[in-house]
Amino acid sequence: MRKPCPNGKVLNPASGRCVKECPPGKVLNPATGRCVKDLKNVKNVKNVKDVKEAKKEEKEEKNIKNKKVHEGHDVSGLENIDELYKNSAIKNWIKLIPMNKTVPISEYNRREYFKPVADIILDTSQKNTLIHFEPLVSKTEFNRKTEWLYLLTINDRIVKIGGTRTGLKGRVASYLCGHHIKERGKSGFCSKTNGFIYNTFEFYLNLGCSLKMYGYELPLTEFIVEIFGKEKKIKAQTYHAYESSFLEDFKKQYNEYPALSDNCDPDYKE
Repeated sequence: MRKPCPNGKVLNPASGRCVKECPPGKVLNPATGRCVKDLKNVKNVKNVKDVKEAKKEEKEEKNIKNKKVHEGHDVSGLENIDELYKNSAIKNWIKLIPMNKTVPISEYNRREYFKPVADIILDTSQKNTLIHFEPLVSKTEFNRKTEWLYLLTINDRIVKIGGTRTGLKGRVASYLCGHHIKERGKSGFCSKTNGFIYNTFEFYLNLGCSLKMYGYELPLTEFIVEIFGKEKKIKAQTYHAYESSFLEDFKKQYNEYPALSDNCDPDYKE
């Protein structure tokens, strides 16, 4: 049984600790452990200025409370993630990823299709890019221009499902174009997808997070067509259908798409 708090202190129900009792006209905000003006008794506030100050203080306390709800629930696990984000010079290209919008790769219902294909690490070379995809498969397999479905993870939690027709090396090269944002003094010529993925990943890597790429090489699909009386073997492009099917399956299983997967091809939606 908890001991009663000493004189002059009260129990904070949120933390379970004894805190200093608030002076008259103020109440304890359990989310922050701070005393704030009691706006319910606004008649006791002396003038309009005090009312405005009290409302401003209440708003600040609400922001702190919302921040505390967010802290510790980011995929990084860091409590000061909002402050780190706010202080970043490239925050317009960073997407913070709430923990509840991710799924552990170990619990993913389709994980048997995928294998690790690359570690995503900080690039310590003298290149112009800041992140590097270090292959975990053979160079031949990584460079092969075949269709793939892939997962991107942060701290072993899925943040994106994507697809490519140019092979793993081709997709990775495209993501690295995200370095060319104006905030880095570059041309600004990159797609929004590549800009957000590249800079979000560089942000989380600098926080000490572990990032990885998993891949599923799609089966080759071919068909025969006749052109000018001659039969031609055509390789079908199927990754759009696979990507959309896996995304819809993910949403059905976990109620929403991965945090960095905004949508899927409408032609293949169920």
